[in-house]
Amino acid sequence: MFAVTALITLLATAVSPDAASSDASPLELMIKTARPMEAGVDSRDRWVLTDSNGVHTRFPADLIGFAASTYMPEVSRKRSETRIGLDRWIRLTLADGVASGPALDALRAMPGVLIAERDVIGSFAGSGGPDDPDFDLQWNMLNTGQLVQGASGLPGADIRAVGAWEISSGEAPIIVATLDSGTYQHPEFASRILPGLNATNGSSDTADVCGGHGTRVAGIIAATGNNGSGLAGLNWTAQILPVIVSGPCSVSQVDTADGLVWAVNQGARVINMSLQFSAPTEYLHDAILYAVDNDVLVVAASGNSGSSVTYPGKWPETIAVGAMTNTDVRWSSSSFGPELDLVAPGANVTSTWLGGGYNSASGTSFAAPHVSGLASLLLSNDPTLTSVELREIIVGSARDISLVGFDSFTGWGCLDAQAALEQLDSSSASADLNQDGKVNGGDLTVLLTLWGPCASCDADFDGSGFVDGADLVALLSQWSAL
Repeated sequence: MFAVTALITLLATAVSPDAASSDASPLELMIKTARPMEAGVDSRDRWVLTDSNGVHTRFPADLIGFAASTYMPEVSRKRSETRIGLDRWIRLTLADGVASGPALDALRAMPGVLIAERDVIGSFAGSGGPDDPDFDLQWNMLNTGQLVQGASGLPGADIRAVGAWEISSGEAPIIVATLDSGTYQHPEFASRILPGLNATNGSSDTADVCGGHGTRVAGIIAATGNNGSGLAGLNWTAQILPVIVSGPCSVSQVDTADGLVWAVNQGARVINMSLQFSAPTEYLHDAILYAVDNDVLVVAASGNSGSSVTYPGKWPETIAVGAMTNTDVRWSSSSFGPELDLVAPGANVTSTWLGGGYNSASGTSFAAPHVSGLASLLLSNDPTLTSVELREIIVGSARDISLVGFDSFTGWGCLDAQAALEQLDSSSASADLNQDGKVNGGDLTVLLTLWGPCASCDADFDGSGFVDGADLVALLSQWSAL
């Protein structure tokens, strides 16, 4: 979603329009500048691009007849904004009769303009999501403003799952342990449930013992999408490792700690804990430290107290997840505080249930598995990611829904699956610039040669339009022995 920060209209003189292709609009042009600029007029009424230092770059004198709209993205953190370069796009709307071809050529020749392109127009391709018949109930994945419990939602108040699935819906299978009430053998993921543990009695019976709580959690993580049935989870290839830590609905920290250690030893890469405790135990904390020491990401619900974050989410080693509604605000009972990392949909979230059915429920219990599902989706595309890198990607790509930056009620913002996958794509660029199989001094020499403004450079790992210190850090992070 973008907000118009400036709108400038130029009076046109008529010229012959060029032929437009069927999939492009000749009236909409986009330019991406090498650094943030805005379109406007200078003191002599000449149309210019102006950067943050007040330096003007004039539009070509023969480029007339367009409206310029400077678009700034509604992103919360300057690091994300500048990495992607969203703050450097300007839309130019050509007036009737103005040829887009010559305009594009003139724009591409302007100093500081990296990209000039026409808008591309397509047709509708289905519903904009998977073909699961109950997908329209999943405002959490795609919020079109649909009614939820009789109340309209806010379009776009979701985790942008559809955009993420366009990048990937799951590659290599990743084990996600759910420390919960067990998991019903639901058709949406039955073939991907691994042999689990009932930590309360040591048995292997992991049938759901608490009203479908664990089954709902598993569905948010791993329900198969685009299969013509039911609904869709975040990662369509994830494997669920069920660990019962409740008996039936009360939870012991000792059982939780035992189950956590067992799950780590079974190869879980992500552990979801949709549970809450008002006080800590060092045993459970040590179990979490064990998981972290084994590079396992631990995700925890912030709690439903409506006040301070509960344990285990209160410990800094976990990602603490609060709940938001379908109108992009904090769910009223979601626990908050300085320990909160981010929020995800948690009010009236529809998921898998007992008997192969589906229903909705509310709570931070159902916010946390959105994060666990996304973490497993990231890992399925790059299994080499560390738990620290996962945290940085997930929290760093969150979409602000309250104050800019961090706030104690919504953390760093709402989980943004698409932005996380896009960040993974940009961060995975190879620094082996000379293609010799190593990242070393030869690649450093190439990078330094290209230092500065550089459009479409292989050394511009973050896509900023510059080869700079951020790209140097990326290269050094991949450094290999000579």
